[in-house]
Amino acid sequence: MHDREPPESISELLRSARHRHKLSQRELADALIEASGRDTVTRSDISRWERGKRIPTGHWLYWLSRVLQIPLASLRQAATVARKYRLMAAVLQRPPWHVEPRHKPERNSGDVAEDRRDDGRSVRPKRYQWPLS
Repeated sequence: MHDREPPESISELLRSARHRHKLSQRELADALIEASGRDTVTRSDISRWERGKRIPTGHWLYWLSRVLQIPLASLRQAATVARKYRLMAAVLQRPPWHVEPRHKPERNSGDVAEDRRDDGRSVRPKRYQWPLS
């Protein structure tokens, strides 16, 4: 049932292809600039792609396939898988403000007891420790 290997990540695919062609990150960036005619890619972009911090856009996937001689379909599939994993991680990671406190916070010495006038009105408001409940 699970006979297939998991697809290679875009970062691993790019790094292994770059090493196979014996290119540095800077040399790959220069080759992409020369091939595409756009000077908007840098060595830092290549590093981010290889570390999985960023996913190359369709434009750069096309030029990466040409420069590194990797089938465009393989690059697109790897980028799609990376985007799905990133989306799943974002969905599964609940923000801290969704966590309900298990008990009421205890009052500390910084809290002020409410003083009341003879007519029942407060003199000053209460201060509570965060989170309020």
